[in-house]
Amino acid sequence: MNPLSLALMLGTLPLFAQVMPPSLPRLLDHEEAISEMAPQDPSSIPTPMAIARRVPNTTGQLYQQRLAALDAGRLYTRLPRHSFQEVWETARESPTYEQWTTLFREEAKATAAGQAQNRLCVTIGDSLTQWLPPGIFVGDRLWLNQGISGDNTARIRQRIDLLEGTRPNTIFVMAGVNDLIAGRSVQEVLFNYQDIIYQLRSRYAQADVVVQSILPTDHHAVSNQDIRAVNRELAEIARQQGAMFLDLYPHFSDESGRMISELSTDGIHLSDRGYDLWQSFLTQTEEQLSRDRLAVGR
Repeated sequence: MNPLSLALMLGTLPLFAQVMPPSLPRLLDHEEAISEMAPQDPSSIPTPMAIARRVPNTTGQLYQQRLAALDAGRLYTRLPRHSFQEVWETARESPTYEQWTTLFREEAKATAAGQAQNRLCVTIGDSLTQWLPPGIFVGDRLWLNQGISGDNTARIRQRIDLLEGTRPNTIFVMAGVNDLIAGRSVQEVLFNYQDIIYQLRSRYAQADVVVQSILPTDHHAVSNQDIRAVNRELAEIARQQGAMFLDLYPHFSDESGRMISELSTDGIHLSDRGYDLWQSFLTQTEEQLSRDRLAVGR
């Protein structure tokens, strides 16, 4: 199914999903064996056949999974992590930056056509955001994930228009650690961030923009002192521009200011426990913002 057909299909629905979707199954942390009956043999009793369900663990696999979901008229963020395994499990090629941005644009077009009265959450960022597990925002909330591995604030400020046509209610942004790893200055990160927030507030005035602090690290490639310096200034920039600042740093750092080891796989990227903690803050924030909107009639 091409993107136009998908958009038309979604556009026929009074809501993105006419029936309230059930809660997604518990996300798989490890491979899980699923029993399925083997074909019957007249001379034997049917025996269970184990089928291993896996989840994508490379950007190539994740990209192919999302393409398959789009082609099937589904939003991958509302599906179990192993969905379309037969399509993506042999993927070897890593997608280009341009392929990711093209995919984001098509996902946004399809969502815009079928959004109706459903609320829309958007996450923008780098690899930390890209690997947020599906199923965080459920019920009548749609979710577009626009995280790209290795992305930085300079490139993010050039792709804000990928959401064109959508009506987001909440936009979560987290970026900057890749800038600091690459040796960019604190001031350069803040300059780019200021423009990112300005664009989001200007283009999507109805949305609550939530600027998240950069998380601590435990890696020689980046200084936590620089991260804290960005976060301090970023909180003030967000306030000045009418955005919300979500300070996650203290919840992920140990007594020395480094990333808590159990929350990370390598000192920068998050473990399952790290994503569980982050997810709890995202859902709590979105629920509070929803209550606030309801209280003022938005």
